[in-house]
Amino acid sequence: MTEPASGVPLTVKLRLVSSNSGRPRTGCTVSLWHCGGHRSLSRQPVDAAGWVAFSGAFPGAHAGHWPHVHFAVHSDDDLLHAAQLALPQDACAEAYPPDERRRLGAMTIARDDCFTGGWALQIPSVTGDATRGLVATRTVGV
Repeated sequence: MTEPASGVPLTVKLRLVSSNSGRPRTGCTVSLWHCGGHRSLSRQPVDAAGWVAFSGAFPGAHAGHWPHVHFAVHSDDDLLHAAQLALPQDACAEAYPPDERRRLGAMTIARDDCFTGGWALQIPSVTGDATRGLVATRTVGV
């Protein structure tokens, strides 16, 4: 991941499941990158239970964009799904020092062009703290 906010560790865990059956989606790879960054960490294969994890840093706040990461799901060379994960406000408050937190005051997910189609299904569950690191987890139907 590129462009970290404040050096707070962030692990993103995604579980891919079939949109039809709910069973783990295997045989796929996932790439992940920060808002504003165009370089992914690399493609990683999902495991037998459909899980994949990326370790990096919490993304920075960019003018006009709510803090988020992008991801893409591939099968061989075919793109199956692409989306974003909007990081919840409480996780942003935990990750950012006060000066960066003030920049968030003028932003909302609703005004971010990345989320014009809605964001309710693009918010992960986030656990942890800024000292030990945050973990964002989401199940994604593909």
